[in-house]
Amino acid sequence: MKPLEKIPSHRFGAYTLVRKLGEGGMAEVFLGGAIDEKSATLLPVAIKIAKPLGDLGLDVEELFATEADIMGLLKHPGVVTLYEIGRFQGRFFLAMEFLCGGDLAGAIAALRRKGASFPAPLALELGIKVLRTLAFVHNARGASGTPLGLVHGDVNPGNIFLDVPSGIIKLGDFGVAMSQTFGVGLPEGMAGGKLNYLSPEQASGQPITPATDLFAMATVLYELFFGVRPFEGGSSDEILGRIAQCRYREDVPMTEWQRAFFARAFSRNTKARFQTAGTMAAELLRALLDETMEPVPGALGRFLEDAIEGR
Repeated sequence: MKPLEKIPSHRFGAYTLVRKLGEGGMAEVFLGGAIDEKSATLLPVAIKIAKPLGDLGLDVEELFATEADIMGLLKHPGVVTLYEIGRFQGRFFLAMEFLCGGDLAGAIAALRRKGASFPAPLALELGIKVLRTLAFVHNARGASGTPLGLVHGDVNPGNIFLDVPSGIIKLGDFGVAMSQTFGVGLPEGMAGGKLNYLSPEQASGQPITPATDLFAMATVLYELFFGVRPFEGGSSDEILGRIAQCRYREDVPMTEWQRAFFARAFSRNTKARFQTAGTMAAELLRALLDETMEPVPGALGRFLEDAIEGR
């Protein structure tokens, strides 16, 4: 695997920053190292460091604390593990589990450069894994058994992390997650999430629900199947308009079940869409079985390893 561009290695609190992995609107993410006291070895860790966002009217400390609280409650094999929240040199950070395969966005980009596509059975398998995690998130309860009413709010390929060659898929980055129970989330009318993967609710500034995450997951699946995004446009406003009206591209070679699936997933009638992660996952599993596309065990991990090799 081709190494990411290196930055000068230096200490950041108890960690050593090695490489910059990426950057978003609210934070930078680095590959870091932490000393394992038992084995005296350097363990890889993902370090998410907050940007100063006072000018945007956002409380960075509160956002990071909320994300840490949510991740601390979500103990699930499909959720990235949180190790620590802290502050160093005035900047808040989260130390989290690092997955060696990077994120799905990187794999998609690598495939696009190679002129390769994501096999439908493996796209279905990956989708089912993410939906299993979303089902857990949406139905999560606190220590007292109270439903948390969680919505991730930013499901996109950059927040779906890969471990190769195991084929383990994990959901991360709960920075804009919303909890009805705790009353946490972005200010009303402010849309979190990545532009091309927003739901109609986010595009029009309405409150988000689990349906928001399912619409975004359908967008991810569309991109895996066809190599293009369903809501493309010449400008941000055009993309938002297409999303708000559920006008997705239909000029791709869809099979009969894909056409039916996306017609339901992107329906303008919210009640006609998939209502839970379980119902969407069940439809993907039905496709795997009825279309005789069940993947070979271990094929997903091997495919992802090949896809990102040399990126």
